[in-house]
Amino acid sequence: MDNELFEKAPIPRAYMTLAIPVVLSMMVTLVYNTVDTYFIAHTGNTDMVAGVSIATPVFTVMIALGDIFGLGGSSVISRLYGKGRFDDGRRLSVFCFWGAVFTGIIVIILGLTFHDPILTMLGADDSTWRYASQFYSLIILGSPFIIVSMTPSNLLRTEGFAGPSAVGSIAGTAINICLNPLFIHVFGWGAAGSAGATVIANICTDLYFVWFLLKRSRNLSIDPRLMFRSGHLDISRQEASGIFAIGIPASVTNLMQSLGIVMVNLFLLPYGNDAVAAMGIALKIVMIAVMILVAFAFGGPPPIGYYTRSDGQPSRSSAITMVPET
Repeated sequence: MDNELFEKAPIPRAYMTLAIPVVLSMMVTLVYNTVDTYFIAHTGNTDMVAGVSIATPVFTVMIALGDIFGLGGSSVISRLYGKGRFDDGRRLSVFCFWGAVFTGIIVIILGLTFHDPILTMLGADDSTWRYASQFYSLIILGSPFIIVSMTPSNLLRTEGFAGPSAVGSIAGTAINICLNPLFIHVFGWGAAGSAGATVIANICTDLYFVWFLLKRSRNLSIDPRLMFRSGHLDISRQEASGIFAIGIPASVTNLMQSLGIVMVNLFLLPYGNDAVAAMGIALKIVMIAVMILVAFAFGGPPPIGYYTRSDGQPSRSSAITMVPET
């Protein structure tokens, strides 16, 4: 763990060291989402663009589900690190990782079971159903990889590894940028190609994070044996509720964003698929400002949690949230 960053560096420096890579990562994530729309728009098929725009909120829902374990886990684990309880932090990091995997499996089951009702609710019609279904189905099948990618990217920041966390996101985006034109235009897979590129990029990101956790991290793990003691799950109700108490409200924020996009799409349907496609492109651009602000917010929890004293009261953390340290 990069103790020098939290223990010795001035608080503004510690915060910005963590926040700046998150800002870059968020910007890259935005590019990640925009790339799909960009290359699909170049097909000149507005029904395809509208179909992907209609199904895109499903991807945002998966990001929200990943935040439950990523943001919730990083908040709890950083507080444990601040108290010197590194073994407990390692054990909870395993719970967060496999909790995200299990959530992804549930999403696959529910998403495929309720395929038609969900697409109908999202606003797919006869002209967009084919494209929305192609994008939706592949994204659902790749949901464990998408959800899991949000967990280690957040947990690594609790050890001060904001840079490697951003590297994983940037690498995934680079792969997505390379695969999108190949799958959409060269192979002619259309909406399915866009979704496939997204899933493969997330798989590559996950592989990088798993490698980093196994080889470089000292206080995070993915070893499921750490979650069990004498054959029973060694995660207390208090520990799980602590993760969910932070993670679920953060997740709801993203879920509301998805709901807002769905509602806008439904209101635009009477004006035709061109309007839905245009709004889908515009919303990606609007998210630039939102992502930057969210990224600066995400840079705060690791140092705030670490600086919290063992009695639960803030010590140096108050300098982050109120007055800069002099």
